[in-house]
Amino acid sequence: MIIRSASFTNTDDDINLIVDGNCPGIVIENIEGIYAFTGEVKTSPYSQTNGDRYKSTRAPRRNIVVSGKIYDNFYDNRQLMYRVFRLGSLGRFCYTEPDRSNRYADYYVESVEIDQNAYRGQYQISLICPDPFFYAGDVEGIDLAGWIADFTFEHDFLAAGETLGHREASMIKEIQNYNGVDGIGLDITIKATGNVTNPYIYLYETGEEIKIGTTSNPYTLTSSKEIHINTTTGHKGAVQVSGGVETRINDYLDPDSQFFQLISGINTIGYNASSGAEYMEVRVEYKMRYLGV
Repeated sequence: MIIRSASFTNTDDDINLIVDGNCPGIVIENIEGIYAFTGEVKTSPYSQTNGDRYKSTRAPRRNIVVSGKIYDNFYDNRQLMYRVFRLGSLGRFCYTEPDRSNRYADYYVESVEIDQNAYRGQYQISLICPDPFFYAGDVEGIDLAGWIADFTFEHDFLAAGETLGHREASMIKEIQNYNGVDGIGLDITIKATGNVTNPYIYLYETGEEIKIGTTSNPYTLTSSKEIHINTTTGHKGAVQVSGGVETRINDYLDPDSQFFQLISGINTIGYNASSGAEYMEVRVEYKMRYLGV
């Protein structure tokens, strides 16, 4: 195993442990549970024929087991590990291999075992990840419509009335997701430079859409407001932001709205409105997730 850097952060106490070639006294010898993935497949038997009927597949929790040695500064490093891996505490495991981007998974500490009688203090740490997926360290995003800067520093003024920026509008754009994982949540921001009535955003491949406002319950987005939509499981909802104040606007959602997520393959995302679509500025952000590192 080639490890450029493996870091563990106790997010409850903001304590970090970074293990790589520069970490004094602690070495990782093995990490289990980061390459493989399993699925629980549910079926039901046919009553009068052979075989089973497929029902669903779910990914269970992930168990990451880290083992290695404390070969120097045994007491201080042991206490550090006790602080970082406090029983039941929430943490984040970040893993990087050479020439690859950083990926992470959030975990809860299940157990810490340190054998001071073993050669150079053998240790083993068990981490439970309720969410079994790994996530990209960086947020990705697309602008379906927005302003592009044409003015940069350092700048030579060559003529009067230079263009500082231009509006780029595309009613649809594609996001490629070839990671084999469905259900990647989106953070969607909708702004307006004029009045927009009943704005909506949709995923072409599934026919799903999220629409704010209906004929009987219309919604108007003005230049003083923003709409933030989150489609991540456990955080789904829509809020309006005005003057720094957030207000939930789920009661404006069209009853047929679905908080769609990225599917495996091509995702064609578009936007529109009952009126004023030309005034919309739309940004979609997401973090890719993976079945393993």
